[in-house]
Amino acid sequence: MRTSNEEQSRREAFEIAIWAEGKPKLPPEVLAKLDQLASDGRDQETAVGNACGGDNSGFPGLGPLASFGSWQSVAATIMRKTADSAGFNQSSTAFDLFRWIVFGTQFTTMPFLSGITGDSRSVSISSLSLSPAISAVTQLVGELVTPDTLAGIVNSLKKIGQLAVENKGLREKNSNVHQGVLTAVNGNLRLGRLQTAVQMEYRTGKGYQQLNQQITVSRLFGTLDYAMCIRNAEILLAWDRQDLHDWLKGASSSPYPPNHSPAWGN
Repeated sequence: MRTSNEEQSRREAFEIAIWAEGKPKLPPEVLAKLDQLASDGRDQETAVGNACGGDNSGFPGLGPLASFGSWQSVAATIMRKTADSAGFNQSSTAFDLFRWIVFGTQFTTMPFLSGITGDSRSVSISSLSLSPAISAVTQLVGELVTPDTLAGIVNSLKKIGQLAVENKGLREKNSNVHQGVLTAVNGNLRLGRLQTAVQMEYRTGKGYQQLNQQITVSRLFGTLDYAMCIRNAEILLAWDRQDLHDWLKGASSSPYPPNHSPAWGN
């Protein structure tokens, strides 16, 4: 007869296995409809950035996960598995609406997170005024992250902005933005996702610029469950590991400098 702890471990392992399998397949006719939904006459791209920061509050011991070196690297590995399970490539600028949607679903159902919350803010931006987007991000995550993490997120968003400016596409394009976040606050390690979509147009002599538009910035945040990670250490150790540095550098916007348009301050 199994003990309650054995039964819990068995259920968790089963739940993780189902989640990690991911990558659902849809019939060709459904995928065709998704392609039509994604296309509005503009080219589509994905722009990804990652940021990490936090306070110096202590974490519990890693126990059997000691070979990861830090809880941040455990979290980075879980974030990588989340993307892999959805078939979402954070280093690519190619956009796939289906994988974009599945990645969001995989994040909200991540077994190792607790207290997942979501919210959004809608603001108006233009090529001359991007500060409302930063204000929306600050409103959404300012109370969940430390000041240095918020500064890192803003810097990462400006790198995403530079990627969008330089990445060649059609005359008109949609830049679908994903911003990953790891932040340590009061002993908790929070994993987050920010996303939005920005319409851009190529103007001769000026390059790509944002159109006057309303955007919606959405967030998902949850707290890493240390105990569950330790209980399922064998599963985590078997995954392809990604340390914090690799996760940060693996985003498509990582090689770019922050965009320094004065519009960020207007």
